[in-house]
Amino acid sequence: MSVTDRHLEFYKERGYVVLEGVLSDDDLEPVIQDHIAIVDEKARALHAEGKIAQLCEGEPFETRLARLAAQLAGVEETPEIGFCPDIGATRRRDTFEFMRNKNLVDAIEPFIGPEITWNPVSHIRPKMPGTDVMFHQDAVFTTQEAKDILQVTVWLPLVPATEENGCLQVMPGVHEERMVYWTYAADLPDVEPVSLPMAKGDVLIMHKLTPHGSGPNKTDAVRWSMDLRYQKTGEPSPRPEWPSQIVRSRSDPAGETAYEDWRDAWAQRLAETPTQLRYPRPSEPLPFGGEMYYA
Repeated sequence: MSVTDRHLEFYKERGYVVLEGVLSDDDLEPVIQDHIAIVDEKARALHAEGKIAQLCEGEPFETRLARLAAQLAGVEETPEIGFCPDIGATRRRDTFEFMRNKNLVDAIEPFIGPEITWNPVSHIRPKMPGTDVMFHQDAVFTTQEAKDILQVTVWLPLVPATEENGCLQVMPGVHEERMVYWTYAADLPDVEPVSLPMAKGDVLIMHKLTPHGSGPNKTDAVRWSMDLRYQKTGEPSPRPEWPSQIVRSRSDPAGETAYEDWRDAWAQRLAETPTQLRYPRPSEPLPFGGEMYYA
């Protein structure tokens, strides 16, 4: 689909916009298959360690991780199976290619411009049964050097996101206050959240100042999703200890990141900094001083 002026106006007014049907099953299936394989590897490792009795090989993508995690209940205080290895830790080629998928990047370009970098404040999210997510702005996950960059969050479900399994919720219009609420929900304005059920293939573009969270997953399945951050190429990364990826350059296509370079850079950087750094944050809300929109 094409992003229209109406989409852009809605985004500027509300701080988010859902673009329906951006991605086909063919677009999504490779990254899903990557994570089917990752879950299988995790299951076999736990089985070999004697931590689980059943591999649950007959379970579909939506439920297998939950069935595996249930076997760890009471065995571990924080069942490790619920924390699927993230994008940089797994470094799968098809996941890399998905983050530069033409249909996806075409939808992002009107919000960022033609020089687009994926930054490592990006994640695969297996939202487990019974879990929720507190309201926050993505603007707080950054170094102070990168706090004012133009960045969008691109959120997309790998399975249908419903009210029952805890679809994303947003606080519309808060971005226009141009404030960063560094302390999370404690200082957020009192704005009624809007729930955003989304079909597989839909893509949410969200402003970095838009507070969002989600209610509990009331099902027995996993609500798989991805939240990816894209910014203008050349601006500071909000997580500089880990690699970024140039996914589109209209001025220098040869400068786009190659898979092998990205893979090797992640391996090296994770060896140097295996745990995500926690950057200092101000103790009170402060004005956002950066560019709000591309155009």
